Amino acid sequence: MFDSPHRLLAHNIRSTALNPALLPPALRSLRSALFPHNAPAPPRAVPTQAQTRDIKRQCARALLAAMPQAVSSRFFGTGDEDVMLEEVEEMLDVFGDVYLNKHLVFGIVELVVVRLFPELAVKGVAELMEERLG
Repeated sequence: MFDSPHRLLAHNIRSTALNPALLPPALRSLRSALFPHNAPAPPRAVPTQAQTRDIKRQCARALLAAMPQAVSSRFFGTGDEDVMLEEVEEMLDVFGDVYLNKHLVFGIVELVVVRLFPELAVKGVAELMEERLG
């Protein structure tokens, strides 16, 4: 019946999550989970420069730990862990660009939407509305 996991996921979302009888209670539950006491959470504290460096260093260590030692030493051209950590941190600097992050998030959202509604890949929302409503 379903020739790919994407179709199965789209079918399950259409049949359960977008069911008109189930949608209002699900949205109420989601709102109460995201906004306890019916108010948004207070804004998070912006990390200091030192905290940002520590977070980036932890991320670089986690990424290096996920790679086998032979692969990482071959990829970076050295066996020195400090040099490899510095290289990974430089690569992570790409995610510090706000403009790039916006494009990355929009690309991910677009991919998810197109996987759920493949007709949006061919035509835009306005064209589909015009086609369906006449």
